[in-house]
Amino acid sequence: MKRLKGKPIILSLVLLISGFLVSYSYQLTKSSPQMVQMNDSQWEKEYFYQQQLLDMEKRNKQLREELKDKRDTIQEFEDEMADREQVVADFVERKKKLQMLNGEVPIEGQGVEVVLSDAEYIPDEDQVNQYIVHESHIHSVINELLSAGAKAIAINGQRYMRDSYIACTGPVITVDGVQHPAPFVISAIGDPEVLYSSLKLSRGVVDQLLNENVDVQLSKENQLEMKARLSAEG
Repeated sequence: MKRLKGKPIILSLVLLISGFLVSYSYQLTKSSPQMVQMNDSQWEKEYFYQQQLLDMEKRNKQLREELKDKRDTIQEFEDEMADREQVVADFVERKKKLQMLNGEVPIEGQGVEVVLSDAEYIPDEDQVNQYIVHESHIHSVINELLSAGAKAIAINGQRYMRDSYIACTGPVITVDGVQHPAPFVISAIGDPEVLYSSLKLSRGVVDQLLNENVDVQLSKENQLEMKARLSAEG
């Protein structure tokens, strides 16, 4: 009888442990990750979103290519505008140079200065007319300066142009209707070395003037300024 009493107790203990294990296994299975099950509708949505993403990426690629093309077009336009601006700048510079040559605007630069004066000593037996500066003397100086590359010339500060008219009236000369007394200062803008050497050539202009009793002073100048011609100012 004693042995029969012990078997129910052991059986109960086994059942209790088995129930605990089953309960624990259920809780463990419940808390463990589960495989996501997707129905047909969810698959369709997933496929739709993937297609949208692919379309967006394709569109973004197209937009990047369009942006690159537009940037290239803008760069070409900017280069073309820069070329046009350079052409305009060149035209402006050429126009400015022509205006300077025509005496329409003031000009400055290096050059030479030639001062022609009447002779200080006049022998009694000679005529005064042989010892004063004439328009021919001024013309010889101007022609030599122009041949040597002078960019601009002025007589006593008045711009001389290729169409200017010089006349001699006694001790004064008239340049385009404006009278100037001696001494006559002829200024020329250009390469000082070339202009100076051209005038000082042996048997050149300066020697001829000295032989004709004209006092000549020749100097190189670092800075000469000339106003616009009178017709341009008026």
